[in-house]
Amino acid sequence: MKQPIPIFEGLITPDHTVFYSDHVQEDRRRWLATFKPGARVDETIKKHRKDRTLLQNAYYFGVVLPILAKYFGHDNTEDMHEDLKLEFNPVESKIEPGKKIGGTTTKMSTEEFMASETSYVERICRWAATEHGLYIPPPKKAEKA
Repeated sequence: MKQPIPIFEGLITPDHTVFYSDHVQEDRRRWLATFKPGARVDETIKKHRKDRTLLQNAYYFGVVLPILAKYFGHDNTEDMHEDLKLEFNPVESKIEPGKKIGGTTTKMSTEEFMASETSYVERICRWAATEHGLYIPPPKKAEKA
């Protein structure tokens, strides 16, 4: 069985080095100790992104989708979710080149999913209002990312 790839969260310092907390440094040291001395390793550094929150999910699946599913006559919110992914997050199918399918939303950050004017949920709510005259109540202030 393949080992999971660890993620060690750090901060970039003013002199452009990575600062790891003591706990993270220890975890990183233990992970590196699993390799034989002289083993070649790759280390990847990427900007940290915050995954969408449970409150964002609750708003989308508990408020936005039910309103739209009822309006469009869907029996369940999952069908509505699939339609919205196709409309607002289309990607090309890997199985059928040239065909568009709804892209996943699970990997979206808080910003991409709901916390900006161009986010997935914001575009859906704006479309519902302008194209269909549907009012989708905004999330409570505490529910924002």
